[in-house]
Amino acid sequence: MAVRSTLPSHPAGRVRDVLGGLPMATGYRLTVKSLRYRTRPHLQAFTFWDRPEMVIQVPEPFVPFAEVVDLGSWGRPLVQLRTRRDVMRFLYLHEYCHYWLYLVHGWGTAAEVQCDRYAFAHYRRRGIVMPPRIRRRGQRLAVATLAIGARGRASA
Repeated sequence: MAVRSTLPSHPAGRVRDVLGGLPMATGYRLTVKSLRYRTRPHLQAFTFWDRPEMVIQVPEPFVPFAEVVDLGSWGRPLVQLRTRRDVMRFLYLHEYCHYWLYLVHGWGTAAEVQCDRYAFAHYRRRGIVMPPRIRRRGQRLAVATLAIGARGRASA
C-alpha cells in the first residue's frame, strides 16, 4: 500500500510506523491530510472506489478530543482521541473495514456501525490486528485457525 502524507508532523514513513500491525489495504493508496476545523476537532475520512484511495484527515491544530461513535447495540460511547496516532489508527481501521466489506461482500459504503465497532475495538491494540469478521444475516462464520508466523504474516 502506497502512503502519502501532507501532514507536517507525520511524513509517510512515520505514518507507516503508526499503522504498523494493522491489516493493509492492498492496491489502495493512503493519503493523510490535515483537517482545518472551525469550532472543534472531529473525525473525517473517505474511501474512493473509482480510484483506489483512502483519505484520512487529522484535525489541525491538534488538541485531544472525544467523539461520540454509534456502535448500535453496544451503545454510543465517547471515544477518547488523545493523539494524532489514535486519530489515524481509528480512521484507518474504519475505512479499512469498508474496503474489506467491499471486497468480501460488495457492500461498499454500507455498514457504518460495523466499521465503527471494528475500529473502536482495535485502534489502541498493540501487535497484529486481523481483518474484520463481519457476516451477512443468517450466514455462519467458518472457523479457521490461523497461525501467526515470526514476521507477523497469517497463514491457514
